[in-house]
Amino acid sequence: MKHILLYLLFLLLTQPALAQLGMGGQPHPSAALDLKATDKAFYPPRLTSAQRVAIASPQPGAMVYDTDKGRLYLHDGQNWYPLPLSPFGTSPLIDRFASDGATNNRFGFSVAMDGNYAVVGASGASSDQGKAYVFARLGNTWVEQAILTAPGGATGDYFGTSVAISGDYIVVGAYSRDVRVSSSVTNTDQGTAYVFVRSGTTWTLQTTLLNSDGAAFDNFGSSVSIAGDYILVGASDKTVGANSRQGKAYIFTRSTGPIFTTWVQQANLSASDGAATDYFGESVSIAGGYAMVGASGKDIGTNFNQGKAYIYVRAGTTWILQTSLTASDGAANDYFGVSVAIAGDYAVVGAYGKNSSAGKVYTYARSGASWVALVPLTPSDLVAADFFGYSVALSGDYLLVGAPDKDVSGNTNQGAAYLYQRSGVGWSFVRRITDDSPADTYNGAGVSISNGSFVIGGSGFQDRRGKVAFGTVDSF
Repeated sequence: MKHILLYLLFLLLTQPALAQLGMGGQPHPSAALDLKATDKAFYPPRLTSAQRVAIASPQPGAMVYDTDKGRLYLHDGQNWYPLPLSPFGTSPLIDRFASDGATNNRFGFSVAMDGNYAVVGASGASSDQGKAYVFARLGNTWVEQAILTAPGGATGDYFGTSVAISGDYIVVGAYSRDVRVSSSVTNTDQGTAYVFVRSGTTWTLQTTLLNSDGAAFDNFGSSVSIAGDYILVGASDKTVGANSRQGKAYIFTRSTGPIFTTWVQQANLSASDGAATDYFGESVSIAGGYAMVGASGKDIGTNFNQGKAYIYVRAGTTWILQTSLTASDGAANDYFGVSVAIAGDYAVVGAYGKNSSAGKVYTYARSGASWVALVPLTPSDLVAADFFGYSVALSGDYLLVGAPDKDVSGNTNQGAAYLYQRSGVGWSFVRRITDDSPADTYNGAGVSISNGSFVIGGSGFQDRRGKVAFGTVDSF
């Protein structure tokens, strides 16, 4: 049989360009190779996962059956991805990796998406100097478009710890960047945020943001968010008065002149009830005239690290505290506020430490100047140490929540994301999103959603090289 197959391949490869080969009958006019049978099957190459990924320079359209995964894999010219097995014609998740990925890069720890573009942080790249990667939608797939780095970057900057995107602008935080303030003074770990702008397919650095009252160990850039003409940057370790690590957040606004575009600090936000180790600014979100800041280390009464979140509203050039949020069932070590998101009339707060770190997500709806608590989210499959709520993202009628420590099919810390859709003023569970990643991938470390598309970061994949998975809400 082996000799017959080799002979057939020889015939196919040595015939003129317009030649055809048929087995079991005449080939179809459109076919180069046409196999006809009623009691036999076609078998593509059957390889283990290790053998599949070891194929050198596979071309677009390459297909194999992975015996470890039990499914067909197709190569699109960049990566392998599994073909769906669902009878409903669903589309698979599309995995993407850094083109220059390496161990400990933590690619996927932070992710952000807006329309046809996404940005992925890899804070561990280049000995913790860090990088960020821009992906662009191309038809039904995503391709790497640019790699962003900080000019003059240094080991331990952690550029890419936080990322955000809005329109043609990307913001990347480097929370441990040392800032030289004079010839003799350098603020260790003050932190920096970088703004990049797109022109065609090119992304260039437009400006560098610093907090006006910057000092050593502020960790400015620990979180970032952008919406239109406004950028919000957290400095979670900022000392306020005598309170170490109380934290602050800073709002910048874009000013477009006849020649240059600049970003000017418009406000610095701090909690009037702030205290040491609140970590105000650990998470931030800005949209539609509202700014939201999380303080997961906030003590409430005797509850250590229960957490709190703050919502500010813009009035002209002033930002005013509109309300502060706490969980009605709050307890010590909930870390309420570790993640926040605000969009339209809805706000979301993650509390990954709730219920022995199973996690919980709290949702709110705006009514006038008030924010009303809705039914919290706790999937039925949660167990201790899932970290549900470690990351959250809002867009339109959809909410995406990461649970990076979720065990899946026996794989410890594989991670998962949970998709919800707005139903009335509440949120209805749609599905849990998982893939065939190995243990310690931490899928859901970062999540983002935009116009029905989403990206999920798995920063632990393959010894912390990391990966991301793209998908759409109607793929399932």
